[in-house]
Amino acid sequence: MIKGSATVLGIALIALILAGVVLVFSYVQTQELRSLINSQQGKLEEIAEGVKSLGSRMNSSAEQISSLQERIDELSRRLADVESKFTDFNSSLTDLKKAIEESKFPVTVIDASGNAVTIPKKPERIVSGAPSITEILFSIGAGSSVVGVDQFSNYPPEVNDLVNNGSIRIIGGYATLNIEEILSLNPDLVLLDAGLQQKYAEKLSSMGITVIVLKESSIADIFNDILLLGAVTGHMDEAVTLVNQMRSMITATYQKVIQYMNQTGSEQVKVYYEIFPDYWTIGNTSFLSDVLSIAGGINIFSNESRAYFVASPEAIISADPDIILLNYNYGYYGNAEELISKVSSRQGWGNITAVHDGRIYVFSAGVEDLMVRPGPRTAIAIAIVARVLYPEAFGITQVPNEINSTVIEGWGLSLNLG
Repeated sequence: MIKGSATVLGIALIALILAGVVLVFSYVQTQELRSLINSQQGKLEEIAEGVKSLGSRMNSSAEQISSLQERIDELSRRLADVESKFTDFNSSLTDLKKAIEESKFPVTVIDASGNAVTIPKKPERIVSGAPSITEILFSIGAGSSVVGVDQFSNYPPEVNDLVNNGSIRIIGGYATLNIEEILSLNPDLVLLDAGLQQKYAEKLSSMGITVIVLKESSIADIFNDILLLGAVTGHMDEAVTLVNQMRSMITATYQKVIQYMNQTGSEQVKVYYEIFPDYWTIGNTSFLSDVLSIAGGINIFSNESRAYFVASPEAIISADPDIILLNYNYGYYGNAEELISKVSSRQGWGNITAVHDGRIYVFSAGVEDLMVRPGPRTAIAIAIVARVLYPEAFGITQVPNEINSTVIEGWGLSLNLG
């Protein structure tokens, strides 16, 4: 009985031990599970905090997106307004170009004499009294309406061809116009230069001929005359294009010179320009004074109000120019070498800086024409003079004393604009 009880007690004890083991094991599992749960709970809280932060950031992003959308909408509205304005502008520009192309007449302009001149319709028979005027007319596409020119109008080359085949007639010299010849051409517009041709303008006007007088005393005057001729001939669009082309070339030359002078600290050179022997030169009311100035030079007679005058040798010697420029004048006074020799040997000129340094230059062989004619090719004249005055600015190592077409072609220039 006792033995049986012991057995039962043993079994019970074993069961209790097993239960304890199970309990301990369960406790351990529970603790591990609790630890795991706590760990996961921490991660869950981190995730929840992340989700909360993400939600906040999403709300912020949503607000930013909403704000950005509002800005986009506003910009779109502004863009639409700008596009609308550009559409209106382009429409207006198209209308303007159409009006220009149609050449609405009558046109009234104020010429250099201060006279109001009305052109009732597009001219079909134009007479030009000066080479510069002829060049402008052909440059803006009005050459087909020209029926008469002075004897010195030789550019563009087609002018000579038209004269030779009789399409254009010569009306006399620049300062000796033939009134009868002009009248015989039955012109509906005569274009003359102020100064020497003023008397012809007055006489023709008194005879009922429509006359416009031009005066190119500066670069600005040249631009204005080109635009004026564009208006009265029905070629305004071409005139605007030509002026812009000239301005671009002149600006490029000027900037090149200024850049060189700033980089090197060079001073402006003083220039004496003798257009005719002996001592005929330019004052500040000649467009050539502008040419010198824009090219970086100083006209030694820039304080003189007369456009052209005879200077005193003493004044030239006293001014001591760094450079002397001469015109070839079609060889009437000798070739380039002879002209330079005559100038250099003048009494008292040996000490002039330009003579001493050998910086006397003659414009010849076509170059002198574009130099002295206030027209489209004045932009080229400025480019040429700038290279003579400051050759280093343009990568030129040596400037020959005679400046002809071959020389300027070597400089990348041409007798023709464009």
